Amino acid sequence: MSTGSYNFETMGNAEFQTERLSQQARAVRGLEAGILRSAGIQTGHDVLELGCGPGFVTDLLAELAPQGSLYAIEPSPTLLAQVENNVRHKPARGLFPIQAYGDHLPNPDNSIDFSYARFVLQHIPQPDTVISEIHRVLRPGGHFCAVDSDDGLVVFFPEDTRVNQVLQTAQSAQLEKGGDRFIGRKLQNMMTKAGFINVKSRVLALTSSELPFEVLFNILLGYKASLLKDTIDLNKLFQDISEQVTSGHQLVAGGVFIVTGEKEITHN
Repeated sequence: MSTGSYNFETMGNAEFQTERLSQQARAVRGLEAGILRSAGIQTGHDVLELGCGPGFVTDLLAELAPQGSLYAIEPSPTLLAQVENNVRHKPARGLFPIQAYGDHLPNPDNSIDFSYARFVLQHIPQPDTVISEIHRVLRPGGHFCAVDSDDGLVVFFPEDTRVNQVLQTAQSAQLEKGGDRFIGRKLQNMMTKAGFINVKSRVLALTSSELPFEVLFNILLGYKASLLKDTIDLNKLFQDISEQVTSGHQLVAGGVFIVTGEKEITHN
């Protein structure tokens, strides 16, 4: 499978990216726990996390399914090597970090109760294939939850031409690598086509009035910085907008799509 638009091994700013992922996970941990509970995760579930990264969200999944098992799937060996240390309490039936791509999961058919993909599908050249794989490994009645971005939900007001440049440049760069900055709006259709039932979408809005600006800025633009190289001074942009947000003259908002579905229970 193509590495898509997120290849940690070639980014060159590993420390920044790891801290960004950690900061995101800490800032929205309580919120994310509520999303996962609403999506159907239970204490004894066998859980599969797609694109676990260094394990910051894996730790939360282990906390929510302490009596189950947890398969942490990640293609990057560098990130996967960090998972064990970042999961404080292993689930009762085991934590299994596995180097694999989402289009060829190592799990048997009908073996997983709950699967989670967080900001992953936007990077994958053929997300429909991955969603079909998740459907395969889920047990009948199992749940899948995907949380992902959509740049159509990003708002900076008053507008800043530099922000528009970052968004447009990153959208093009990610598209060239096989990614999709507008994946959020497409997930419901993809999941339905893959055979999921009771597919539901909602949008969670995050604003500079609710989150620390540094956290929100990194959620909206942090990954994009790795695509831009030196085409824009991101630190200067952050400082300028931060001052405007602090003074109340600037609103920054972004949204994520939360899409859930179930695997149908068939009766013979």
